[in-house]
Amino acid sequence: MATKSEEIADQLSARIGLGKDYPPGSTLPSFDDLTEEFGVSRLTISRAVELLALRGLVRTVKKAGIIVLRPVERRTVREVVRRTNSGYVFPVAASTSGPWLLHGRPHVGRLPMPDEIADRFGLARGTEALRLRRVSSPPDEPPFQLADTWLHPELLDSVEALTEASTRPGGYLDVIEQTAGHGPLSWERVVRTDRPTAEEAQLLEISRLLPVWRQFTIGISGRTNQPVEVTAAVIPGERIEYATKLRRDGSSRWPVEPIDPAPVSFDVG
Repeated sequence: MATKSEEIADQLSARIGLGKDYPPGSTLPSFDDLTEEFGVSRLTISRAVELLALRGLVRTVKKAGIIVLRPVERRTVREVVRRTNSGYVFPVAASTSGPWLLHGRPHVGRLPMPDEIADRFGLARGTEALRLRRVSSPPDEPPFQLADTWLHPELLDSVEALTEASTRPGGYLDVIEQTAGHGPLSWERVVRTDRPTAEEAQLLEISRLLPVWRQFTIGISGRTNQPVEVTAAVIPGERIEYATKLRRDGSSRWPVEPIDPAPVSFDVG
């Protein structure tokens, strides 16, 4: 049986959208007004709004209220890196037509690396490195992705070229491969889901309650076989799905012998 908060969230969801009571960009009534409208406690309304945020329908902004978000297309991540006349194009971006747009100016600066980034480089925590930060999306969409690219300190000799490089998709990778002599790069990827930080939620214009897809793409030098760049990307969870092809291990070559009788347990090793 649905709780009162779930019932209210469902009713408000039905009134959100183009041509409805609360179109994208509008605000819902205040918490006090919703409390009066539904005749429930403020706590019940707070929980209902949290449910709407978890569905990616709204986000609460201090002083601005409960803002209705624009509906967006869910995009698929695949294991492929393409090359176009503008540079390397990675999964998600590769699944769209036309160039992605930047939200605000990209930021380039030297900062102490977060512990998780330093660990992936195998460097001491707190080591300073160059970070390239950009927020981007397909045209006419809200921010889709926050990407922080961290460059190995040994690339600092190429800083001038990197800071002047175009921020087109993969433009900095050309500098690493060609100017710094680490081509051809190969990539590894680590993915998990968690909650955004306050800064990430603000830049992506989402609720802090909405889970995000957090991925680390590690660029491996073709010369040293060691990581030379790590890109940490954050994408709202409701905007992405993952798809890949499964391959048969050598132990499952076709044809296979039927298993008879059927096992009561099975090995997943």
